[in-house]
Amino acid sequence: MQNSEFLFSMGETMRKPKFEHVFRQGDSDDSLYVLKSGLLKAYYLTLDGKEFVKSFIMPGSLIGSMTACHAKQSCSFSLRCLQDSELVKISADQLKQLALENHQVAGFMLNGLLELSMKKERREYEFLCLSPEQRYQLLVEREPQLLEQVTQNDIARYLGITPVALSRIKNRQ
Repeated sequence: MQNSEFLFSMGETMRKPKFEHVFRQGDSDDSLYVLKSGLLKAYYLTLDGKEFVKSFIMPGSLIGSMTACHAKQSCSFSLRCLQDSELVKISADQLKQLALENHQVAGFMLNGLLELSMKKERREYEFLCLSPEQRYQLLVEREPQLLEQVTQNDIARYLGITPVALSRIKNRQ
């Protein structure tokens, strides 16, 4: 059984319309979600209302607030649908218990956590070591479909720049 099929069999399928939140920063939600179809945005909101886009979630991806799932604290970020979306909701506790009982499930979880760690490491490197223009170019190369599906404001928030700065970068390309 493929990883996504395994996760689909464990969870509850749910449909969310465009712009609806799966969860919000500060909520208690100790579930994991696999996106079957649609597009999601994970983002942080500062106390003064400024938004920073953490990531865009494409079909087949697994997401959840590790702080909420593992530490049983509130979600550290919000997750919102950018398109009508179909997700599978999975109990993180149930998945952890299965991993303790089954080496195949444990291996699946280990691989998933390693992939997440590498993704976070790459994003951290890009923010600390690359210019906004270089980050934009990588986005164009890696995820060109996002440029058609996501607003310019969200792209700018993802790159950590203003929409005006993004417009200038695009004009130089």
